[in-house]
Formats: sequence, structure tokens, C-alpha cells
Amino acid sequence: MTDLDNLMPGTDRFAVYRWLNGQAEDAVCKPRTTLVKTFLLEHVRASEGRQPKTPEQIFGRLGCTLNRIDETFYGVTVQDREGGKAVGHLEQYDERFLAFYTTRPSQEAKPLVSKWCQEPDLDCCWFNGQLLQQFWEQDVSKCGDNRFTKLVFKHDSIFEMPDSAIPPSEDGEDAESAVPLPDDDDVHDGERRNARFEMADRIGRIKKSLAKLQGEYAPLNALYSIRFPAAASGGSHNLFQHGQVTNHSPSFEEHRVKVRYFWRCYKQVLDATEEAAWEKPKKLSAALGGGQGVPLIVKFQERLSRETFDQWVSKAFQKRSPFKLWGRPIRLGPTKVHVYGADRHLWQPITMELTDRGVVALLPQGTCGNTFHRLVTNIQHYLSPQIEAWLGSRKFGDLLRPDAIGKEEPV
Repeated sequence: MTDLDNLMPGTDRFAVYRWLNGQAEDAVCKPRTTLVKTFLLEHVRASEGRQPKTPEQIFGRLGCTLNRIDETFYGVTVQDREGGKAVGHLEQYDERFLAFYTTRPSQEAKPLVSKWCQEPDLDCCWFNGQLLQQFWEQDVSKCGDNRFTKLVFKHDSIFEMPDSAIPPSEDGEDAESAVPLPDDDDVHDGERRNARFEMADRIGRIKKSLAKLQGEYAPLNALYSIRFPAAASGGSHNLFQHGQVTNHSPSFEEHRVKVRYFWRCYKQVLDATEEAAWEKPKKLSAALGGGQGVPLIVKFQERLSRETFDQWVSKAFQKRSPFKLWGRPIRLGPTKVHVYGADRHLWQPITMELTDRGVVALLPQGTCGNTFHRLVTNIQHYLSPQIEAWLGSRKFGDLLRPDAIGKEEPV
């Protein structure tokens, strides 16, 4: 087998693993071979009378055909002008979480997954900057001072530009594209903060300087991706804030183990978020005659300008906005807006107050906690790279310390 399209619907799961292992090995030895990538996707758990859909139901509505290989593993085919094209494989980790494995180039795979996540049934798993910081402190920084890693920080203040538009989805692995980037002198880039930094170095060197740099320059708190040194086979695994994991090791099996490690950590964080937001205040909320949980409160380190605030309010609730929210803002003042809206993931209601100093968001009992993490991620990416956040009276960061960090399944 030399191409993904040759993997027939009836192929055994472990035959697929062997083929992906071969692709991973080739990618290390042959620079033009595309890398194996995994996208972690979230659906919904059974709660509040809600019944999760099967993968066939979810992807059937997306115009895809799933070819069942076993109880939790599928081949994925998308319909095109030529009939159908195999794009990868889907594994169902539990009723709520799915992993999409693909060797398609990022410029093809990323827009496909982004399109899927525009629909209500699916969303990315959002690893916000504070959670990635926990991975750095509790996992990567302890891998050995002489190992290499790479941290990428990204803050793109698109709302500072007059008439700015929400940009298209970003490619998770720029290095895979063979198309050269245009010279900066030939591209109009507006007057706004557009910070992207990479720190690729030995872990020990980064440990000595990172905290000081983050204290001096706010965008270095907007951690976008982090490279995890591979444990057994050399190479690495890159985790991005939108739940993409790119394999730079010669082993797909080790990559899958790492992906499941990220999934377990994220699931634990999401469970803690929902416990804090809804389960604990449930009795009090019922006694008061309401179904609300505790609010998410986000405070910006730097106050937004009036122009930036207006652009944000204007663009944040559009269909292709990365915030994935719907609503009609009600002006209460020059830089104060109230929104009775909905989260486009599952179309659950959300009430928000937006100001130039921060955000207060309140979701009804049982709404997916992923909404909180998407909101915090995109605030750091597009509005304020350095924030303080609370879920009720608890610091949001206190919920982002999963016990699973540093504990992985064997390869």
C-alpha cells in the first residue's frame, strides 16, 4: 500500500496502524512525505436528557461516508466531483470524543476539519494557553534539560484593524506547505499587534528565560503550540490549541498513545470545569428557581480601545467567527454590551456582558463546558494575550491541573 486511497473499507485496524507507521517512518526519511496528523474532536456527553449521536449520524450529515472497520474505528470518505475520496480514519474514544487520523496535507486537512466544526454536532478540543502552560511546566520542562522542544506564541489582534475581517482558519503546520510565503514588503499588514514567536531550543535554556520574558511581554503568555519530545523513538509530537497533534516521530503507535494522553488530560479538565460550573451550584440554583451555573469572568490586562471594542462586537457573532457564538448585542454604553445569544456548538443559550475591560459569560445548567475553553482560547489569541479568569470564585487556572499530566499509557 502506498496511498491512503488504497486502504479499503474492510481493512483491519492494525493493518491501518502498520500503514500509518510506514508513513511516519517515511516522513522522517523523505522530506516531501506528508506528516501523520490527528485532530481531537468533541461531540456531547449524555446529560440533561441529551442523547449523543453515533459517528455515522454525525458524519452522514456532513456529507461523509464512514466505513466501519470495528466497533470504534472507521475509514472516512468525503464526497467530491469524482464520487468519493478517502481522507483518513476516525476512532471513537468514548461517546463524547473522537480522533481523526490523516496523512492529507495540512492545507487540505485543516479546512476540512474546520468545516466539520462549523456544524453544531462537532467542535475542536480547545487547549487554551493556560492549559498549554501547564503542559510545559508539569510535563515538557521535566523531559530533560538537553532535549529539544519548541514553543510557539501567537497573538493576532485582528479587531484593532479598521474594517478587519475574521481570517480564514490557520494552517497548523506551515512547514508542510511547499508554497513560498510572500515577502513582507509585498503584503499590506495594517497597523496592529500581530505577534508570533517561536522558541526552539534545549529545554534547560528555555526554562532559564521563559518566565522572565512572559513577565515583560504580554503576547508570550498566548501559547499556541508546544512540542513534546518523543519518549521511545526520537522525534516529537506537536500539540496545537485547536486540538491538532502533528507527528514528527517515526512511530504512529507512540503518536496515538500521546494523543490519547492529551485526550485524557483534556477530558479531566473539562469534567472539572463542568463540575465547578454546574454540579456544585446545582442545589442553590434550583432553590433560587433558576437553571444557571456560575459565571466565567475574564479580565483583560490591557483595556481595549473604543475602536477595537466596536470591531470585536461587530465581528465576534458572525457565522465564521472563531468564537463560534451567535447573538444580537444590546448596547448599554460606549464600551458595554449585553448579549442574549447561543453557542453554535449544540445551539445552547449563553448570556454575556462584554466591556473594554473583560467578559462575563453565563451558561445554563448542562451546557457543554467546552464553550468556556473556546472563549478563553480565542480571547487570548485575538483580544488580550494576558488575562485573569475565574469560574465563579475559583481561578480558572486552578481547574487546569489534571492529575493525568505526566502519566501516559505504555506504547
